[in-house]
Amino acid sequence: MHSANITVSDGAVLHYMESGSGQNMLMLSGGGFAVRSFKHQIEHFSQKMHVIALDKRGHGDSEKVVHGYRIARFAKDLHDVIEALGLDNITLLAHSLGAAMVYAYIDLFGCDKLSKLIIVDEPPALLINPIWSEDERKSYGAIYDAASLHELTNGFVGDDVEALNQKIVDVMTTQYATEEQKAFLRSCIDIEGAAAQRLYLNNIMQDFRDVMEKITIPTLFITGDNSLHPPESHHWMHS
Repeated sequence: MHSANITVSDGAVLHYMESGSGQNMLMLSGGGFAVRSFKHQIEHFSQKMHVIALDKRGHGDSEKVVHGYRIARFAKDLHDVIEALGLDNITLLAHSLGAAMVYAYIDLFGCDKLSKLIIVDEPPALLINPIWSEDERKSYGAIYDAASLHELTNGFVGDDVEALNQKIVDVMTTQYATEEQKAFLRSCIDIEGAAAQRLYLNNIMQDFRDVMEKITIPTLFITGDNSLHPPESHHWMHS
């Protein structure tokens, strides 16, 4: 497995891992998680594909810059990486906030470089609009109340970040996950608190409902009946 860096347009240095040969697959992990969280997926898919797994800015072995913790900037980072590596015909696998990067990327740059999408557990709109009905909230995936938004994201710079990280892993795993598996995921959370605070806040405030019709390539939406996000949201995106 090869490890290297790319300097993107605003000077931030991003780390990525590369393995295998064949059709391109690019992996984006969720918010706060280093690319090593995809260890098993990289090992599996690189047996038949050329896998590139990107550490988002401020994550893992990428530079811990103090700027750019916005989904739009992350989408530009993705564009810069695709251009720098000369990638096309990409199968793009993205989890959680990584999928929000993909929505923003498609909104800005289209699907020309992409062949397939695999979207894991990221609805189009996370922040509740008070005028939405309960059915609309579920369809759009909105679960966060504006009144408590800052309280939630300020937890990343609070006194018990370890407990917050444990809660994040508990929420994203099933009852069948072993403590060893959860400990591995917790070890993959690698982002500074102030960066996580700004990034999560910005992500929750996005609304990508209008981007769904811009997705013109085969797309697999993956979620679970007991996900934090209403499964109805992934049916809505599919429709």
